[in-house]
Amino acid sequence: MKPHKLPSPALSRAFARALGSATTATQCGVAFPSKTVTTANFEPSLAELRRHVRTSDFVAIDLEMTGVTSAPWRELLEFDRSDVRYLKVRDSATKFAVVQFGVCPFRWDPSNHSFVAYPHNFYVFPRQQLAGLGPCDEFLCQTTSMDFLAKYQFDFNACIHEGISYLSREQERKALRSLNSTYDSEWSDIGKLKDVRDIPLLSAADILFTARMKNKFSEWRDGLFQEQNQEDQIQGISNDSKFQVTFFEMHPALRLNRFTSHQLKLIQLLIRKHFKDLSYVSVNSEASGSQQLVVYTDLKDELNLLLKKVKEENHRAEEMKIQAAVGFRHVIDLLSSEQKLIVGYNCFLDIAHVYSKFIGPLPGTPEEFVASVSKCFPHIVDTKILLSTNLMFQEKMKRSRKSLASAFTSFCPQIAAGSRSTDLGSLSHVKVNVEVDDSRSCSWSPGGKHEAGYDAFMTGCIFAQLCSDLGCRFFTQEPDEAVPKNYV
Repeated sequence: MKPHKLPSPALSRAFARALGSATTATQCGVAFPSKTVTTANFEPSLAELRRHVRTSDFVAIDLEMTGVTSAPWRELLEFDRSDVRYLKVRDSATKFAVVQFGVCPFRWDPSNHSFVAYPHNFYVFPRQQLAGLGPCDEFLCQTTSMDFLAKYQFDFNACIHEGISYLSREQERKALRSLNSTYDSEWSDIGKLKDVRDIPLLSAADILFTARMKNKFSEWRDGLFQEQNQEDQIQGISNDSKFQVTFFEMHPALRLNRFTSHQLKLIQLLIRKHFKDLSYVSVNSEASGSQQLVVYTDLKDELNLLLKKVKEENHRAEEMKIQAAVGFRHVIDLLSSEQKLIVGYNCFLDIAHVYSKFIGPLPGTPEEFVASVSKCFPHIVDTKILLSTNLMFQEKMKRSRKSLASAFTSFCPQIAAGSRSTDLGSLSHVKVNVEVDDSRSCSWSPGGKHEAGYDAFMTGCIFAQLCSDLGCRFFTQEPDEAVPKNYV
């Protein structure tokens, strides 16, 4: 029998030494350690995960969703053609939401002759962070799936209130296109200082407000040139809480406070029609936040430079908002850019969700789907398919159900039990330690089933053990030659 090749040299070296007795348990019943990530700790957790993924040999993933099938006739059947099967999966991934995402990098530790796993459990929620991207997201909830999550103590409050939002790559591109288009048209009009038609004063309140604002701005501007009256003018303006005397880019300015959007529009039109040396400026910056200002500029060149700088600052601030709204997709971008081997269990639907939520709309055919996914994740292994292709594995799985937990118990009994029993089977077992927040643990209770982080951990352990059970002979090989591509 020909020796099997592993997907990468790192795995080859790792599995060659990862055989041995089960993990030493210093204490029984220790809860499974997992890094729970919400909006509160997402940024530092992402930096930590980035370090672990870059040094990992492979990364296991798992997802928890709000449902699986939107109708009885859309359930997956063994005899479905590939195109029908894909359309059913596509329907599910489009209509249901991902509420938890497990990511677990595995790294070989030569000093301990074992793998180190770094399970991360992300709460995810499709919260709309940006305006102008269309209606808020909608998704279905299947009662059996919600009941299933509740049965295993899923924290719905954490998901809804603290779940990490996200933008897909397509949504980010759309937001950036909209931003560039809006600023190009809006600021080109402002910079040209075109003549403004009469202000449409629709009510007595608008007429009185406009007259009062005209007097305020005239008094303030005139006071800038009269040193003897300047202090009195500033004092008069300062007594009105809606105006704050300040400087903007070395120019005298008034900050406008607590005006309605309609009033600000009237002020903007008033300034453009009656005050050639005053400019209405709206500033959005990370340092000062959103500000509405009336700025004095006596030269046209100064005004153009000022408007150009404001435009650039506002554009930069809006870009930063879009970047912040990307949210959890930074994790997907990390996995894609590092080109690591992605390991899942029965992960066809999981990968479809990843594409639908974080890349863009799902393609219409399975061939297009595989081609598109391969550009983002060229190396994917489904451990359930791996189990079904080997007679020895099939015989072992006949004695139990084909669920992830059953496969984990069957192939990784020493890890599932959290003990060092030596009579758990004739095959050698791979050692796996868990590290969370720089704290390494080699014992835990077999709890946390159907928590995405724990399921990702189980998936990675099964993959490691299956490769070991296949009797792989490990030797150095070129990465490009060794790593297989995805196929239909």
